[in-house]
Amino acid sequence: MPDFHEELERRTEQFRHYLELMRQRHGEIAQGNCFIIFEECLDLNDRDARQLAASKALVYQASLEVGGWDNAADFGENIVADLPTEGWKGDDSSCRFIQFSFNPRYFDLDIPNTTLFRAEAEIILRRRSGFFYVKDDRRFEHPKENVDRFNPLRKIFVPGDERSAAEEMAFVFFNVWKFPVDWRFYVTAAAFHEKTDWEKGFPIA
Repeated sequence: MPDFHEELERRTEQFRHYLELMRQRHGEIAQGNCFIIFEECLDLNDRDARQLAASKALVYQASLEVGGWDNAADFGENIVADLPTEGWKGDDSSCRFIQFSFNPRYFDLDIPNTTLFRAEAEIILRRRSGFFYVKDDRRFEHPKENVDRFNPLRKIFVPGDERSAAEEMAFVFFNVWKFPVDWRFYVTAAAFHEKTDWEKGFPIA
C-alpha cells in the first residue's frame, strides 16, 4: 500500500498540474475567462453543478477588472467573515465540488455553501488564512456576480501560485471532507464563452 504522505504529495502535484494547464490555456488558447471544476462524482446534471454554472455564467458577462487589487496586501488573516445563516449543504445526497475561475489578473478558488456544512466552513476559516466570503470583502466581487444569491467561500491566487492553490484544495478534499487520498475525482474544464470543453467529467485518481 502506498505511503499516505507520498500519495498526498502525488495528488497535490496532480491538482497543481491541472491548475497550471488552465493558466496556460487561459493565456494561450482561450479568448476569454476559464473555469475548472473538481468534483466527487460524474453526474454533470447534479443540482449543485447546475447552480454553479448558472452563477458563474453571470460573472463573466462583463470585464473582470476588479477594484482594489493594488491594496491586496492587507487581504488575509485579519479579515473576519461572519458565516451566512442559510444556504448550507443539507445532507449527503449531492456531490462535493471545488471550482477555480481564471482571469487575466488572478485565479480564485470557490467553494459554494451548497457543498459545505457550516462546521466545515468554520474549520476552513479557522485553519487556513486568506479565505473569505465575497459579501465580506467586495474588492474581489466579480462584475455582475449575484453575490446576494451566490456567496461562495473564496480565496485569491496570483498566476504562478498554483502549488499553493493545489495544497488548499487537497486540504479541503482530504482533511475537511475526509475523502480517501486515492479517491477518483472528475474534472470539467472550459472557457466560459467558447466551445472548448477541454475536459468534461474526465476521471483522475
